[in-house]
Amino acid sequence: MEYKEVEGIDSKTYAGKAALAVKLKARGVFGDGLLTFNLIDFVTLMMLNNKFQSKGIVITDDNKEECYIKIIELGDESLINDLEKFIELKDKIKILENKKEEYTAIIHKLQKLTNHNDEEAVNGIVEEYLRR
Repeated sequence: MEYKEVEGIDSKTYAGKAALAVKLKARGVFGDGLLTFNLIDFVTLMMLNNKFQSKGIVITDDNKEECYIKIIELGDESLINDLEKFIELKDKIKILENKKEEYTAIIHKLQKLTNHNDEEAVNGIVEEYLRR
């Protein structure tokens, strides 16, 4: 019989089966998010970023509030509309990042289990995620 792993966990173990269930659930969770964030959104975000940079505004996580204020203070309605779109797209990315981090954290906890057949421990890790 062929040995298979799910995220580095033996697929025949209880943890391996749970990891597969989490992975399938994550596909559904990510699927919805990825359906609403596509390549065009990413390209739009990059183009807006380039537009801001051409005006001397380099937006980072550390300085975003100051940059947002600077854009608003310029009073250019078109630039303000671009900023709104930029923030909306960044928020969509953050939601996807949070979903990925949650999935990764669950898988990491499953991987760290000393007994991958400990049903109680496995269920304690995946139960809330799978009930959504």
